[in-house]
This record gives sequence, structure tokens and C-alpha cells, in this order.
Amino acid sequence: MAEQGRNNKGVPIRQEPDNITPPSGKKHYRALWTLFVVFFIFVAIIFLAKHRNAIDWVEDYGTGIKMARLQNKPVLLAFYKQHTRFCSDMSQNTYNNPDVIIYVEANFIPILIDVDKQPEIAERYNIDYYPTHYIKPPDSNDLIGPHLGYDTPSVFIRKLKDLLRQLKSPAE
Repeated sequence: MAEQGRNNKGVPIRQEPDNITPPSGKKHYRALWTLFVVFFIFVAIIFLAKHRNAIDWVEDYGTGIKMARLQNKPVLLAFYKQHTRFCSDMSQNTYNNPDVIIYVEANFIPILIDVDKQPEIAERYNIDYYPTHYIKPPDSNDLIGPHLGYDTPSVFIRKLKDLLRQLKSPAE
């Protein structure tokens, strides 16, 4: 048992035996470290899941055109501007939809052109509304479109199918 002593005012105080050590802080650090690791893993999983579920965009125009020629696939040109409502809506609601991802990647070489980073390409195509989508055959400079603005995933796929039909059967 603990021994009792007196302080300098004569009040009894309790003294702990010398062989008892205070609880180690290591257990607290271990618990905090474990909590941190679990939190980090959770955030990483969320981040990877979110970014894995998006169209695999080619962001370099020249590279995308070369890929289209090599794979003999039409290009889906998506002109995008940061911090615009409809571009944000397309990114959050349409481009990350599994049906859209499958359709776009099966039928096109998708090129995302950030007009703030590549304004010369937007000027070449006279783009002044965002998002704007065109389909470009792999072997010519013809453009099919434009398709302007935000669409839900099902409407976006339907409109891309319509543009692709125009590409395969040119107008009179």
C-alpha cells in the first residue's frame, strides 16, 4: 500500500511506492499513430476510387491526334474551362459515369483541352462556350459537331452516338 507522509504544513499526503511507474505515453502515441494510418488509408481509397472512375483523357492535343491515327479511332475533343458551372457539372456528373466512360473509351480517343492552358487550340476551333465537344476523324481535319453544354450521362451518350453516325455517313 502507499505510504502516507505530511507536507510542510502538516497535512497528510499520499506517496506512491518507488516500484510503480506512471503509465507509458507509448500506448497513447501508438493509438494516435494507428488512427492516423487508418484515416490516411481511408482517404487514399476514396481518392483513388474517385479518380479511377473517370474518362482516361489525353491532355496533349498532338499526342491524342497521333494516338487516333495509330488506333484508327475518331477523336472526341472536349474543350473545358476551369471553374465554369457546366464544365464542373460535366466533370462531377457525366464524365465519371461508368456508362459514359465505357462508351467514350471504346469509341474515341478522348482529348480534354483546358482552354486556360492551351488557348491556341481553342482559338483554332473558334471555341467560346464551355464545354464544347467535337468529333474529329483520325485521318482528316473535318469536325462533326459542335455539341455544347452540359448533359446527363444518358443524353451525352445519345448525342455522341448521333455525332458518330454523322461521321460514318457524311451528309449530302
